[in-house]
Amino acid sequence: MKKEQGLYYKFNILIVGSIFICGLIIGALMLRTAYNSLEMGLVRSGQEIATSMAAVISSDILLDDRFALHERMSKTLAANEQIRYIIVAGPEGELLASTFVEGLPKGLPSARLPGESKGMDVMVFSSNEGTIREILVPIDDGFLGYIRIGMAEKQMIADLQEKCLLAILLVLMVCVAAAILATRYAHEFLKPVARLSFAVKQMDKGKYGIQVPVTSQDEVGRLANTFNRMSAGLQSTIERNNRLVADLQEKEKGRLWLIQQLFSVRENEQRRISRELHDESSQSMATILTYLRLLHDKLDTDEQREMLFEIRELTAVTLEGLRRLAVDLHPPLLEDLGLAAALEKYLEPIRRANPEIAFTWSFEGDFPSLSRPVALMCYRTVQEAVANVLKHAEAEHVSIYMLVHNRRVYLTLQDDGIGFDRAAEEKARLGGHLGMASMRERTELLQGSFQLATAPGRGTKISIVLPVDGGAEIENVQQDV
Repeated sequence: MKKEQGLYYKFNILIVGSIFICGLIIGALMLRTAYNSLEMGLVRSGQEIATSMAAVISSDILLDDRFALHERMSKTLAANEQIRYIIVAGPEGELLASTFVEGLPKGLPSARLPGESKGMDVMVFSSNEGTIREILVPIDDGFLGYIRIGMAEKQMIADLQEKCLLAILLVLMVCVAAAILATRYAHEFLKPVARLSFAVKQMDKGKYGIQVPVTSQDEVGRLANTFNRMSAGLQSTIERNNRLVADLQEKEKGRLWLIQQLFSVRENEQRRISRELHDESSQSMATILTYLRLLHDKLDTDEQREMLFEIRELTAVTLEGLRRLAVDLHPPLLEDLGLAAALEKYLEPIRRANPEIAFTWSFEGDFPSLSRPVALMCYRTVQEAVANVLKHAEAEHVSIYMLVHNRRVYLTLQDDGIGFDRAAEEKARLGGHLGMASMRERTELLQGSFQLATAPGRGTKISIVLPVDGGAEIENVQQDV
């Protein structure tokens, strides 16, 4: 609404301002013309009066009748309010008679002769009584003298001010009429624009199928037709995109379900293998150790006992390896004691086996609040990352930090090893080494974020953020599918 009012305002300012400026220019020209016209009329009037008086008072000058001369001058002065004074001068410009009682005003010369033309002459004087236009007319071609009539501009200025006021009133009336007409015309002209503006706002709110009524076939009407076609095409595109998004969401649900099934099958298989290693293979190896111990006591020679002892040691190492493999495949401590204890137990033998690498493990927050998929994801990520460090990184320090805060778990694994570039990561993926890809897939599956920062010679940093209750969405997907 403010924008529409702004358009009306600008439209009125444009039209009324243009008319007002044109009115001022025309008024100024008219006033200038009126001023010149009044000025010429004033001079012409003074010339006529001076010429008529010169013809009358010539006899008074010849007879030296000063009384008659003053009488004529006084009557002429009283008969015309534009005349400020009348002076009769001699042939040399000397003062013979005047209508001044107390002397000439300041700025008015006491003696004056015509210019080179020897005829009528007009001069402008600035006196203490204002601007005076003095008309000098010779009497009998100047042989008897000259008559000087001072025409005051007061009346002319008053007339000019009256005309100026009328011109201003006329311009204002024209501007008011123009404003009314401009407002009416602007309302009709800008109504289609307002409809288009409203339609654009509705499109900004998501209503893409809105149409604008077409009321004319001018530029605005053609713009409305173009907008309607664009709106219809956009609505069709949006509907098609919505269908595509819906199909994509269904496919994404299926993809999530398949990935989850893949991970679930993998975890179940690892759990089964771990159970078999622990329950069957480990028990069998323990039974073999028992029989070997019994057999040891029945041997006769030291050489036989030494060989049996080596077999027992090899069997014990194999049994320990099977137990460690069973724990790696499915850590029972993760379900019994929680994520923090399981990771501490996992890192303990690795520290002993790799004393040249300094492992730093720290954690903060409420770890029991983690869902099982999230806890398992964090455990597998640490397993995979530590395995990569031991195999490839050549690192001297490895830092593992976990934080549970605001219903999110933050996991950071960082080493100071040799790092790698993206090409090496892609080569490993194509070669069947899916460690990083598996981490990323698991993180996205739990609706978390995965970031990998590495470069040759600058180490590697893995940052993962997961919701503490991640996995509920996947269970819903499984139920939907």
